Amino acid sequence: MKKEFASPRKLLSALLIFFLVSSLVLAGCSSKNSSAETKTKDGKTKYTMWTFVQVHADYWKDAAETWNKNHPKQQIELKINVLPFDQMNQKLQVALNSGNGGPDIADVEIGQFAKYTKSNNPPFKDMTKEVEPFVPNLVKSRTDNYTVNGKVYGLDYHVGTTLVYYNMDIMNKAGIDPATIKTWDDYLNAGKIVKEKTGKYMTSVETSAGFVFTAMVAQQKSDLVKDGKSNLSAPDNVKALQTIQSMLKTGIAKTAEGGHQDNEEYYAAFNKGEYASVVMPAWYMSRMVGFMPKLKGKIHITGLPIFKEGDLRSAGLGGTATVVTNQAHDTALAKKFVVESKAGKEGSIKTWTILGFDPIRSDVWTSEELAAPNKFTDYFGTDIFKQMAVFKDEVGGLSITNNSYPIINDEFLTNGLPKIMKKQANVEETLKALDAAADKRIAAGK
Repeated sequence: MKKEFASPRKLLSALLIFFLVSSLVLAGCSSKNSSAETKTKDGKTKYTMWTFVQVHADYWKDAAETWNKNHPKQQIELKINVLPFDQMNQKLQVALNSGNGGPDIADVEIGQFAKYTKSNNPPFKDMTKEVEPFVPNLVKSRTDNYTVNGKVYGLDYHVGTTLVYYNMDIMNKAGIDPATIKTWDDYLNAGKIVKEKTGKYMTSVETSAGFVFTAMVAQQKSDLVKDGKSNLSAPDNVKALQTIQSMLKTGIAKTAEGGHQDNEEYYAAFNKGEYASVVMPAWYMSRMVGFMPKLKGKIHITGLPIFKEGDLRSAGLGGTATVVTNQAHDTALAKKFVVESKAGKEGSIKTWTILGFDPIRSDVWTSEELAAPNKFTDYFGTDIFKQMAVFKDEVGGLSITNNSYPIINDEFLTNGLPKIMKKQANVEETLKALDAAADKRIAAGK
């Protein structure tokens, strides 16, 4: 019997030690109690930053060097901590909720952002004034994602412009020019020809991710949230999901390896030429360059087919905002640094040259720097951004940062999408049931 009670006590002790050590580590990461701790010996302002992606850290290291070069009288020293995604989010929430131990600057993934904006007083500094001069050149949906009650609290790295990536080896064998595919009906008909003439699938269908579905929703100017409630069963949303489901029913698509299109199993299948096309955001270019070498020089990108006249030809999906926390010191300087690094022309160009992302500042898409040779232009050609610039004003967005969105999305991915795609459940009935379930959770705050 003693042995049975010893384990829980040891576990409790271990947990207490863990939380104590974690608190000390967090406090040590960002102690701002004296001027000596906020300035270097040579007068630079010291900032800490937390991120969960190493390439983001590389970007900010360069951004700090660029800032110091351009602002000799406002020098900064940026210490960047790269933590695993879950660990960073947990630590950041604890630090910001407790009011102590947080960083000056942090990356917040778009799906996590709503967790911090439930109150009318988010733990981030308002950047509206700093962003305002850049607004005419910024893709609106990207700033909208991080705007709460009319105030901008963060800036993204990229637009996440959703595209169709066509494997031209397969399309040419089928005798189909992607330029002739204007509508989703055209796309479905092309898929039948591809299957008949090449034996290949036109595309894949996700069962555990909603990239294609949410892109279709956004391009119709619909949403998954309406007045804080679930809007999954809206007519345009039903139409989108029925279209995707029909791809399976007609045999022009199969379920994606691994359940979604952003994993190594799927990369291998696409690299082998099993699919004629895939719908994903522009950041998927980095996946192709890194994991699909056989398709170099064979991929053609276009905007999305539309359902009807007036629809948008793209949507902005995914993203990560960089914010200045309410625990930062010298916040005016911190905000200027973050905004200039993301929205300024030089910094925006570097989101492409360093990260391979489509910049949130669309006026640079046709600049010489974005056409300059690199591993992406070698793979896709020098005109990739000229192709994308055609529909830069047609990038739809969703209310991803609305407090209700995480619950609605969870219901959809957990209890809806697998049933609709794997079991061919009725789309409209399923989405109505999901609306009721999500609204019940929203009302309960769960």
